[in-house]
Amino acid sequence: MTGYHGRGRGIILLLLLACLGGCGVSLDTYRGQGPDWDLARFFNGKLVAHGLVTDRSGEVTSRFRVEMQGHWQDGKGELFEQFYFDDGRRQIRTWHLVRGTDGHWHGTASDVVGEAVGKTAGFALNWRYQLDLVLPDDQVVRVSFDDWMYLLDEDRLINRAEISKFGIHLGEVILYIERQETTAPSRASS
Repeated sequence: MTGYHGRGRGIILLLLLACLGGCGVSLDTYRGQGPDWDLARFFNGKLVAHGLVTDRSGEVTSRFRVEMQGHWQDGKGELFEQFYFDDGRRQIRTWHLVRGTDGHWHGTASDVVGEAVGKTAGFALNWRYQLDLVLPDDQVVRVSFDDWMYLLDEDRLINRAEISKFGIHLGEVILYIERQETTAPSRASS
């Protein structure tokens, strides 16, 4: 009987450690640290991204480039993304973005299940959503994304997204995104 209780305590301890290990950084950690997010400004015009996908061990399984074009009107945005993978595959995604009355960002796309919801604080943006991910063999797997974007400055960011299924870590996507069109504010000559 002692062995059973000892094993039970060990399992409970492992579960508690797993829960603590899963506790990530809070978005509030970045509140007050600039530059502050202006999603409509950043994702407006042409952008380019370079990224990679890793598996659960950290091994790079794919590299890619993304060409993006964002348009905003009346507080609503459309972000067109064209993915070019190192194995020759191409994918397209169009995000439809809007800021909710609750201050959160909401996004939809054809391969996003339901709605992505994002919050900002300081230089950080956190999106959470489910995605029907197309694998290299054209198989589709529904996964969860915990997507973090960190502004480096007004025209560049680093994006790190954890991919999981049923709470099990499957891999990550890491991206560097840069705005291609920057317009300086016009200055009136005196």
